[in-house]
Amino acid sequence: MKVGIYSDIHDNISNLEKVLQYFKKENIETTFFCGDFCSPIPAKVIGNSGILTHCVFGNGDGDRFTILQLSVSQFKNLKLNNEYAIITLNGKNIAMTHYPFYAEALAKTGDYDLVLCGHTHESKVELINTTWFINPGEVMGWKDDATFAVYDYETNKVDIIKIKDL
Repeated sequence: MKVGIYSDIHDNISNLEKVLQYFKKENIETTFFCGDFCSPIPAKVIGNSGILTHCVFGNGDGDRFTILQLSVSQFKNLKLNNEYAIITLNGKNIAMTHYPFYAEALAKTGDYDLVLCGHTHESKVELINTTWFINPGEVMGWKDDATFAVYDYETNKVDIIKIKDL
């Protein structure tokens, strides 16, 4: 089983659609979005994809009310949490927040198998003791190459994928 991890869309729908197409092509059925939709439009695109997506808000999410409404009323696959989420999936404990400062602190506790974050727009993958600290970079493509991550449960490995290579 593989899961997808992405962050910081900032309304770049073209890149978001490429990421979602990759997930479908690779049969990735569960994903984690680490914040910064910006507007409700990316939430609609994710919702329409049908891919189960656990989400947290970031600092750039302006219309949280509408995004929350979409997750409750229209898109059951859009699992919206507030500022952080703790999820257990196939025996792995996963913590997710937008902010690396909090994510790194969570990773250092050793309570989680994966800790996910965004915010910096730069990808970073680090094994802290037995916990994967994963910042998938940015879908937006503003600061560097647009990227996302895939975690493989079988191999316990993380790959950063550049959207331009899809």
